[in-house]
Amino acid sequence: MRSRSFVGRAVRALLLFATAWLHAQTSTKEQFEDLSGRAQAALDSHPEDAIQLYKQALAIRPDWPEGWLYMGGALYQKGSYAEATDALRKGIGLAPFFANGWALLGLSESQLDDPEQALADIRKGEELGLGGNVPFETAVRVRAALLLIRSSAFDEALAQLQPLTKYHDNPPPVEEAMGLCALASPDDMERITPQRRAVVDLAGKAAWALASQHRDVAAASYRQLLEQYPNEPGVHYADGLYLMETDVTAALAEFQKEVQNNPKHWPALLVIASIQIRQGAPEQAIESLHAAMKAVPTKYRWLCHMNLGRANLDADKVTAAISELEDAIRQKPSSSTAHFFLAEAYRQAGRKADAEREKAEFEKTKVEQDPLGVPALHPFGIWEKN
Repeated sequence: MRSRSFVGRAVRALLLFATAWLHAQTSTKEQFEDLSGRAQAALDSHPEDAIQLYKQALAIRPDWPEGWLYMGGALYQKGSYAEATDALRKGIGLAPFFANGWALLGLSESQLDDPEQALADIRKGEELGLGGNVPFETAVRVRAALLLIRSSAFDEALAQLQPLTKYHDNPPPVEEAMGLCALASPDDMERITPQRRAVVDLAGKAAWALASQHRDVAAASYRQLLEQYPNEPGVHYADGLYLMETDVTAALAEFQKEVQNNPKHWPALLVIASIQIRQGAPEQAIESLHAAMKAVPTKYRWLCHMNLGRANLDADKVTAAISELEDAIRQKPSSSTAHFFLAEAYRQAGRKADAEREKAEFEKTKVEQDPLGVPALHPFGIWEKN
């Protein structure tokens, strides 16, 4: 009997505990729903209140990915970038498929002077598919473009902006970034003179019109750019890019004018060399490339070495070509173009095994790369994704 009485008391105690536990769970669930609902309602109009409400809700349910992501967005709006980055990383850890979360994380990281990580996370968001919010996608792509422009990656920056041409609106920041790409200028828009800003604005208008297939507007804008600012750095280069698709000879003349005005404009020198190679003037190309080597940023010296390899190959200087192309691959092992030309150089030198190895590397890297297809530059093979 004692045994039954003891069991009965234990069962009653368990039932009382279970009832209290269920009541607490119901109360906690209601509290979470109340906090999350109020946080969502306050997100746009009172972000600081929303942040506090999200923190309380996440204390109850720390595995709530939307809460971390929305709170990260509110912190970003507030300018608390370190906290925003931490919250966004937690949210993405729980929901790694959320494209806009990756992109927002990249925006936040870019404010913490971490451009490489910012670009990597923005690209992850792009791979997953940005969409549904044009202003947000525009902000992300412009920010990524400006980070790339600062490192002189003008081709990649232009590729970041190109998808925005499918939308009708082109906010001023888009045209400004387009203008910097067209001029190949790493200027900081917050620090330039009013005259330089006018040049960038007009170049951006012209480049945007060309990218969005408004050719009459583009033609008039490039003409105006040349007439008003013939001596400004990058103007003849921009016009040369514009002419590349229709008149390579005229384009070459514009690039040469750019170098006359601005001898250290290395993108113009690289394009000149590439055209000279295509036109069967490798010795002239070698001269242009040596001049470019003196001005090009360290991270792009591999481009000079690769094109010097091509030029020397065309000039029947196989040993020099191999040396330059090997330097290019040491600096940029992912360049499929460099592997292609090195395979050809080895073949001409009779180094069959080395040629086969480089041919295999070419096939491998070609598959791995995502060609940018920038119309004015890609056909000449001087740019590749970094």
